[in-house]
Amino acid sequence: MKRVKIDGYLFGRMKRRIAEEALNEVGYSLKHGELCYTLAWGKPKYKLAGGLIESGFFWDAVHIDTCGLYQHSVLNNSLAKKQILSFRPPKTAKEIVFSPGVPNSKYRQRRERAEWSGVVLALQRPKDRSIKVVGTPEDYYDFVEGACKKWGKDLFLKEHPSGSSEHDRWVEMAKEHGCTIGKVNHNVIKNCKFCIVYNSGFAIDCMLRDVPVMQFAPGYFQRTGAVTYTDRKYLDEVEDTIEMGHKLTDFVIWKYCINKQMPVDMWAKMIAYFAESNNSELFPLPEEFSYASNKQWSIKK
Repeated sequence: MKRVKIDGYLFGRMKRRIAEEALNEVGYSLKHGELCYTLAWGKPKYKLAGGLIESGFFWDAVHIDTCGLYQHSVLNNSLAKKQILSFRPPKTAKEIVFSPGVPNSKYRQRRERAEWSGVVLALQRPKDRSIKVVGTPEDYYDFVEGACKKWGKDLFLKEHPSGSSEHDRWVEMAKEHGCTIGKVNHNVIKNCKFCIVYNSGFAIDCMLRDVPVMQFAPGYFQRTGAVTYTDRKYLDEVEDTIEMGHKLTDFVIWKYCINKQMPVDMWAKMIAYFAESNNSELFPLPEEFSYASNKQWSIKK
């Protein structure tokens, strides 16, 4: 019987019985040991074979990566781009995300609307793990201030929709450089020149809405061709990445992301499949477990 170790977050949020009951039903047991298949949340705590799980790019989505997270993600593998380009989705990500009853963003957006024809910067939380794996919170503040200096009154700072303790600092920074700031919904990027992110998953929101993205720091999308990756530089223009953005969102919704609200028995079967999959397989997720196939379990919050 295969031994499986499931770490932290899954015990707390995905129900402990994923491991204790359902895994046992499909022939797996929860035991500690060096031969365990380990599924760890966010970052590996053990040097054991397994996968890493992190929040995904859609509402209630997560993903399991067999290579790493952020800049080390399988999406940045040299062979991944070929698979993304050749994938033909049963239904596009845009059709799925913008269908009735499906939340169309990872986070619930503010009701306030704004229109902007200049550059939009989608703010992250400076202490987010995605930032800290490639820099420090102060690096992030420097990034935002550099963008404010670069684009001045042409820049809109879109605050994180769930708010942050940095609000006063962002407002002060915007005022100093003549930028506009607000907690607004996606309408602000509808007609913008482009959106700049440090390494935020908000890039997916932009791709779904045909908005080109400039990515400043290493992260999930730097080698996919779906963003203009600048290696910490501020560029005047972005590449035409919209078509590749569509291909990427189609791929991740069918082959990379899963719905964390899936029934526990499906979680168990999926984990068992990952535990047995060939490590050389870049995207082992079967379509039956994909977020696209299981979107109906999203909670309408």
